[in-house]
Amino acid sequence: MKSIKIVLSIFASLFIFISCEKDIEFNGEITDPFIVVNSYITPDSVVSAHISESRFFLKDSITYKNINSADVAVWVNGVFKEKMNFIEKGTYIGTYKPIVGETIKIIVNVPSKAEVSSETKIYPQPVINSIDTASIWTGDRYEIQSSGSSYGNGPMTWVYDTIATISGHTINYTLKFNDNANEQNFYRLVVQTIEHYTVTDTIMQTSKDSIMTNYYFNFTDVVSGNNTTNDPTVIIGGGYYSYNMYNAFSDELFNGKTYSLTFSTNEDVYKYSPEYTYGRETPDRKEIKIYLQSISRDYYLYLKSRAAGSGGTDFFSEPVQIHNNIIGGIGILGSYTSSLVYKFDL
Repeated sequence: MKSIKIVLSIFASLFIFISCEKDIEFNGEITDPFIVVNSYITPDSVVSAHISESRFFLKDSITYKNINSADVAVWVNGVFKEKMNFIEKGTYIGTYKPIVGETIKIIVNVPSKAEVSSETKIYPQPVINSIDTASIWTGDRYEIQSSGSSYGNGPMTWVYDTIATISGHTINYTLKFNDNANEQNFYRLVVQTIEHYTVTDTIMQTSKDSIMTNYYFNFTDVVSGNNTTNDPTVIIGGGYYSYNMYNAFSDELFNGKTYSLTFSTNEDVYKYSPEYTYGRETPDRKEIKIYLQSISRDYYLYLKSRAAGSGGTDFFSEPVQIHNNIIGGIGILGSYTSSLVYKFDL
């Protein structure tokens, strides 16, 4: 029975630790707010940035103060290019679209604050060789809805209704691309879907509507770092499900080679009974767009640290420091170029 006593003592300790609260007075120095710069630049768009102030971590407010009076300058390969225009709510936009191979620097000056700056390089688009797909039917199943009712003190009566039939459908993808052996490269996989619906309108009779979203997909390729184990001892042992939520990866395992990247999407088709539709109509048509992005090292480290910081469920885990490349401030200046790999209708 020794092991049982140990387990009980651990749970008792945890209960005491969690249930007891104590106000701890902060005796440290409250520093002035930092300038926060966030900018993601690409040749597909003009350079823009969001400028704000950091907030003290013990303040109740969860909002950040936008800075609307900054001087934001864009430099290209060490040469001044332009000043960005203030738009609204801390957003600044220029007119220059960067070019592959250029180094873009942003310098921010705020009245009564020290200058902050950062720079990033624009890397070439990934070189795509091919993409292969395999469509797999995974069987039909049903979505069941239960409802319960009782009269007086009588027992609960449950009713189970089939509200939809589901045609299971998965698409597996193999994306082949070339990696540059002369430098370390970083990538991000993005899958988007556009769903098209026929909307009934009493005035316009019928009209077309579309919804575009970043698409959840199964990214279990070894380079993703995702842990898909179902072994419960992984959680008990202090680990947690590792989820690469931004789908960023490096060429560490395939530097200079042609790599076959694998992932899949779930394309189940739901057909609801008329009385259970509730606006959940099956789209008339769905487009899927697949992008492979080449991203800067700082952008990669920022995404990886963001994912690590939000993915931990261990009560005793250490906080994760988010990657920062803003000199004199905090935030991220990252760059990316995109290759549209695949677009098709379902």
